[in-house]
Amino acid sequence: MTKKNIRLSLGKLEMVVLSVLGVSITVIMFGNAASRYLFNKTFVWAEEIIRIIFVWSMFVAVTTSFLRNDHIGFDGIAKKKGLPNLVYKVMYALCLVAVGGILSFYGFKYTMLTGSVPLAGTNLPAGILMWPGILAGAVWVGLGIYKFTLILSNTRKEEGAR
Repeated sequence: MTKKNIRLSLGKLEMVVLSVLGVSITVIMFGNAASRYLFNKTFVWAEEIIRIIFVWSMFVAVTTSFLRNDHIGFDGIAKKKGLPNLVYKVMYALCLVAVGGILSFYGFKYTMLTGSVPLAGTNLPAGILMWPGILAGAVWVGLGIYKFTLILSNTRKEEGAR
């Protein structure tokens, strides 16, 4: 499989996952509101489930945007040639490793302390809200390391071409 095919497959998978999660949130929210007004009764678990789905969908979206190299406000630097682009790529990889490492390391420590506490509405363990950050952080570290290897291999190729 080529990189382009992998990116297309990831994009399709992301759209399916986020669509399913978004529709689920909408249906639960609508059902809860309709139940409140029609039957004067709410679902205690609805708000928690919506929050859980939202947290998972945000970490999926952020991680896949890193995989696609989507940037917010850094395109001006990212598209420059030479040293500014190299500095940008190194900082980007460093930030992925640093933020991902902090998120996964401390998130894991915190989850081990409080992750088994049940949530009030569903009795699900609180860790269900924390694991997406831990998993995303680990993926970000791996992605940052991969980006470093790309930077190093491209630098070596450029030096060999001189």
